[in-house]
Amino acid sequence: MTQGSCFPRAGAALARLAPWLLTLGVISGCASMSESHCRQADWYARGLSDGRTGYSSSRIDDHVDACSKAGVTPDRSRWTQGWENGIRSYCTASNGWQEGSRNGVYWGGCRGQDGEDAFLNHYRLGQQLYGLLQQVQRNDSESRRLEQLLRDAKTDDERSKAREQLRRVDTEQLRLRALITGMHLLAPR
Repeated sequence: MTQGSCFPRAGAALARLAPWLLTLGVISGCASMSESHCRQADWYARGLSDGRTGYSSSRIDDHVDACSKAGVTPDRSRWTQGWENGIRSYCTASNGWQEGSRNGVYWGGCRGQDGEDAFLNHYRLGQQLYGLLQQVQRNDSESRRLEQLLRDAKTDDERSKAREQLRRVDTEQLRLRALITGMHLLAPR
């Protein structure tokens, strides 16, 4: 397990599995920090890292729980100072776009922060872009399947049906690519 979290920024597959992994983590006693990290912690740096990762301010409670087993009490004041600086750099339109467009997990850290609206707006746009890109991939797979069906067709009727389905998928791909281009124009600069 890596330092800092049971579930670092997750990709698409991990995001779908996150609820199950969270349950497994709770059952297995997954800690936010190891005993050795608790003993050596620079609480300002830990808070800064947690903020830059987008964790909410309640993340310190995870560290308190994890470190209590090692007999270490986190310095809440130093952690909070670091977290406040880190979360400011996280809660931006640009970061929201980046997190959403890669289907990253949003841990709720921007709630009540100055950049919350911009972050969330661009996070949602990024998620929409991610969905469009996923549909393009599914359509590419469908096109390959239909092309194979066309090659294997034995009758004119089978070929005609496969061509019509391919035309529909191609038209959909053109529409999706135009939407994706438009979405990129909405990305923060």
